[in-house]
Amino acid sequence: MTKIKLPALNKSSTLAPREETTIVHYKHPIFCFKYLHKDYGLEPCSAEQKISFVERLCTLSKMDWQDIQLAHRHGMGSEKIARSAIQPGIPAGISADVEHFLALRFYGKAPFVGYRNKFVFHVVFIDHNFSVYRH
Repeated sequence: MTKIKLPALNKSSTLAPREETTIVHYKHPIFCFKYLHKDYGLEPCSAEQKISFVERLCTLSKMDWQDIQLAHRHGMGSEKIARSAIQPGIPAGISADVEHFLALRFYGKAPFVGYRNKFVFHVVFIDHNFSVYRH
């Protein structure tokens, strides 16, 4: 069993973050599923689609956002989707200032759709049957 050594606690009366714990702006995406639509999760996906989705997340996690933006939209890249083009209801937690979504591919041309907030990509729809927006 591997033991992890925890950093020593700061004994001062204030809890100022140490330099190595400050938040940095990562160049690669970090994926969040907090706003995943109840009808567009992994449940309706086939076993092949689920495996493909996880493999794509692993691959994209190792890429820079800039590389993703420059890649072909039907490959490792993304495609911008207008908010008004989204056919199912947008989950309540997503504010109106999210004007567009991004589609990334995971199984052939099947997209998963969400939005980017700095380095975090919030996955909202796993569109296994191409019904989230008009293709």
